[in-house]
Amino acid sequence: MNDKVRNLIRAVAMNDIREAKQWVKVITESDSTKSNRPFCKYILNQLQVSSLNLMELPHDIKGILLMEDVSMTFNENRYFLSEREDAVTEEVLGMYETSQKLSEMGIRYLNSLMLHGESGTGKTLFGRYLAYMIGLPFAYMNFSNAISSYLGSTAKNINKAFEFIGNHKCVFMIDEVDAIGMKRGKEDVGEMARVTIGLMQALDCVRNDTVLIGATNRLDMIDPALLRRFTMIHEVAKFSEQEMFLMVSKFLDDVGVKYSDINIIDYCGKSLNSQALVMNDVIRAIAKSIRNNTEFRLMTEG
Repeated sequence: MNDKVRNLIRAVAMNDIREAKQWVKVITESDSTKSNRPFCKYILNQLQVSSLNLMELPHDIKGILLMEDVSMTFNENRYFLSEREDAVTEEVLGMYETSQKLSEMGIRYLNSLMLHGESGTGKTLFGRYLAYMIGLPFAYMNFSNAISSYLGSTAKNINKAFEFIGNHKCVFMIDEVDAIGMKRGKEDVGEMARVTIGLMQALDCVRNDTVLIGATNRLDMIDPALLRRFTMIHEVAKFSEQEMFLMVSKFLDDVGVKYSDINIIDYCGKSLNSQALVMNDVIRAIAKSIRNNTEFRLMTEG
């Protein structure tokens, strides 16, 4: 019995599922036995299922906040990073290290990023990538859902989420931040104004060791005072034809699907879809080729 197996057994005995999964990943990745490769590949794929790697949260914030162990679920080999997002990644990583030093000096610094762009361009996926690169859990809150589910006590529930985050180092992403602005009206302006003020106050208390990410499809709807809390603002744009080709081919290479460069280039040249919709087409095409035992082929509508 080697040290890796001992560590796995110890983690299981201590009921530390997260640690146990980490050692399962280490053991399967290091196993070079040819006969074990299919099994190891299956186990690694299972470990990457996001729904199986959600971290347990207190009862009072379940439904408001999700926290994912992206060290298990994020597959860097399948993720295409554009030069634009690569530059932002370098900035966030650099400022994370700097913020730790500022904290030691007693200086508060909010390492925060506002992502904007049309739906389906990969804002949430980029947030998960940043968490993976930093080595922190990924916490996610959809602001629109929180408001619609807890109208009348929205600020109270958001504060609960921030109190939890305050005690856990993570990358914290708030999606659909524009929900505050878009929900303002004569009948609820008072409630939404209180929520906005409460959110800004909560942001002002976020510790240096938390990376904060906001996401919106409507940057123009964000309260200017709220937007000023974010030190970086970045548009996640729809990929170019070349970027789409690189994204699709990288994914297909990693899953082991044979394809024609000409077919992918032709598809990317005709498709007007966002990254998410393109990947939906890719998954459907893979499923179709498996079901019909035919060559993989991407088709554009019409």
